[in-house]
Amino acid sequence: MISYSSGKIGYAQLLNTKFEDMIYYIAFIAYSYSCVFGFTTAESLVGLPISALIMSLQLFALCCLLLKILFQKMNGFSWLSFFLIVAIGFISWRCSGENYFLWLALFVLCGIGVDIEALARISLFVSVSAIIFVCALLNVGLVRDVLIYGTNGVRHSLGFVHPNTLARYLVVASISYLVSHYNGSIFANLAMALSCAFIAQMVTGSRTAVLLLVFQAILLVFFSRVHNFELKLAVLKVLFVGAFVLIIASFYFMFCYNIQVPLHNRLNFLLSDRLALAKLYAEVAPFTFFGRDFSSLGFYGLPSSFTVDNAWCHLFLREGIIPTVLLLAGVFVLIIHAILSNHIDGICLGLLLMVVYSCSETVGIMVDSNYFLIAMAPIVLGNHLTIGDSLFYPRGKCIGE
Repeated sequence: MISYSSGKIGYAQLLNTKFEDMIYYIAFIAYSYSCVFGFTTAESLVGLPISALIMSLQLFALCCLLLKILFQKMNGFSWLSFFLIVAIGFISWRCSGENYFLWLALFVLCGIGVDIEALARISLFVSVSAIIFVCALLNVGLVRDVLIYGTNGVRHSLGFVHPNTLARYLVVASISYLVSHYNGSIFANLAMALSCAFIAQMVTGSRTAVLLLVFQAILLVFFSRVHNFELKLAVLKVLFVGAFVLIIASFYFMFCYNIQVPLHNRLNFLLSDRLALAKLYAEVAPFTFFGRDFSSLGFYGLPSSFTVDNAWCHLFLREGIIPTVLLLAGVFVLIIHAILSNHIDGICLGLLLMVVYSCSETVGIMVDSNYFLIAMAPIVLGNHLTIGDSLFYPRGKCIGE
């Protein structure tokens, strides 16, 4: 089962988990750090080319996941789903040259028994340590600070490949702190969110990250200070519906964006040309079932590398229709379940924030950041999904047994 413990889970308690769960968490750590290194400007580390270090971490993570799958109780349908989805992810990777969906599929399919709060604590540690470590590398000259000059001044990456990458880790750290410390001090949660927002504004200049972190702070104040549970539940359900509408709107603008429409033009300006780029890629490249590599489209005046930041448009254009349909179906079920569960917790708010964030940044399909998607495991493996007392699964009960 995938579980969510309403009590506090300390880092020391992670060491007391079952072996099969522990190797999953180790795989998540290894893959998360491989992503960190992949998004830095480092060319080598401890004498190893950065590409070799990333490959080593990913191979180690893959071995751990293969070991984890052997411990899962799966019937014939579950194994059929496993091999079918992995095959789709593998074909998409070979066609598109991008493996985000494949890694997401692997972590979801091996995710039975995983605790989302434990993943949040791990993600919090990885995000904070990544920022500190990369800043240390910058201080000794092993990475370079990428500077971008925008309307809001100079934006710094502090060693990452783009200022938005640093902003991403600030967002993930803040959301992970919310999930893992939801029942803790409201002041500590607010301090975390607003501190990350301040750094994102002053250093990275990422408007999306700042707005999301401020939105998180507003949610924290509302859900901690309003005592009418029915009102809070109604607001949460409306927000989830709104988040799904944003996903639908992403596809609408990818197909129907028109620079002549003032509203479209204004939204495109606010989103730093994200709408125009998605529309342009959709026009010049035929839609595919398993994605394609866009490196040959430079003569169309497009960027030298594929640039569609909206996670859902990115998935559709780069990794294909079939992976998009599968992931959208899983996310839709998670949102419906969150709406019907009549429960409010840190995972509810974290899932909501990440779905909203994914409509502007690619992290929505990257499992190291959007680990909430791992909760789809019982769905894709054909297990029964029960509406319980806490989001996703009732504590102490197995799903699909």
